Amino acid sequence: MLADWQIKEHPDFFKDLDNLSTKDLGIFYKKKNKIKQNPERQKHLSGGENCYREPVTDNIRLIYFIEGNTIWLFTIGKHKESYKEYLKRLYSLRIKDIK
Repeated sequence: MLADWQIKEHPDFFKDLDNLSTKDLGIFYKKKNKIKQNPERQKHLSGGENCYREPVTDNIRLIYFIEGNTIWLFTIGKHKESYKEYLKRLYSLRIKDIK
């Protein structure tokens, strides 16, 4: 049986979406549905346990983290920036969990 995946967004994720073009947003929403069906299908990222990347376009990456049955959408944006940003957001989420 497939897990019932729940998608949550990092609080700063919506700022990233504001920077995308309408075309890229459309691609993102399609990718989001694919991720919900099978979140572990893409490449695992180093530096973060259970973190994955989803290419949206040649230069835009969506980075997410799986925790239990929750998929946390961390960052979406240009390739290099999204990699730098995701580590900060992963860390900030873990700090909140500790408190």
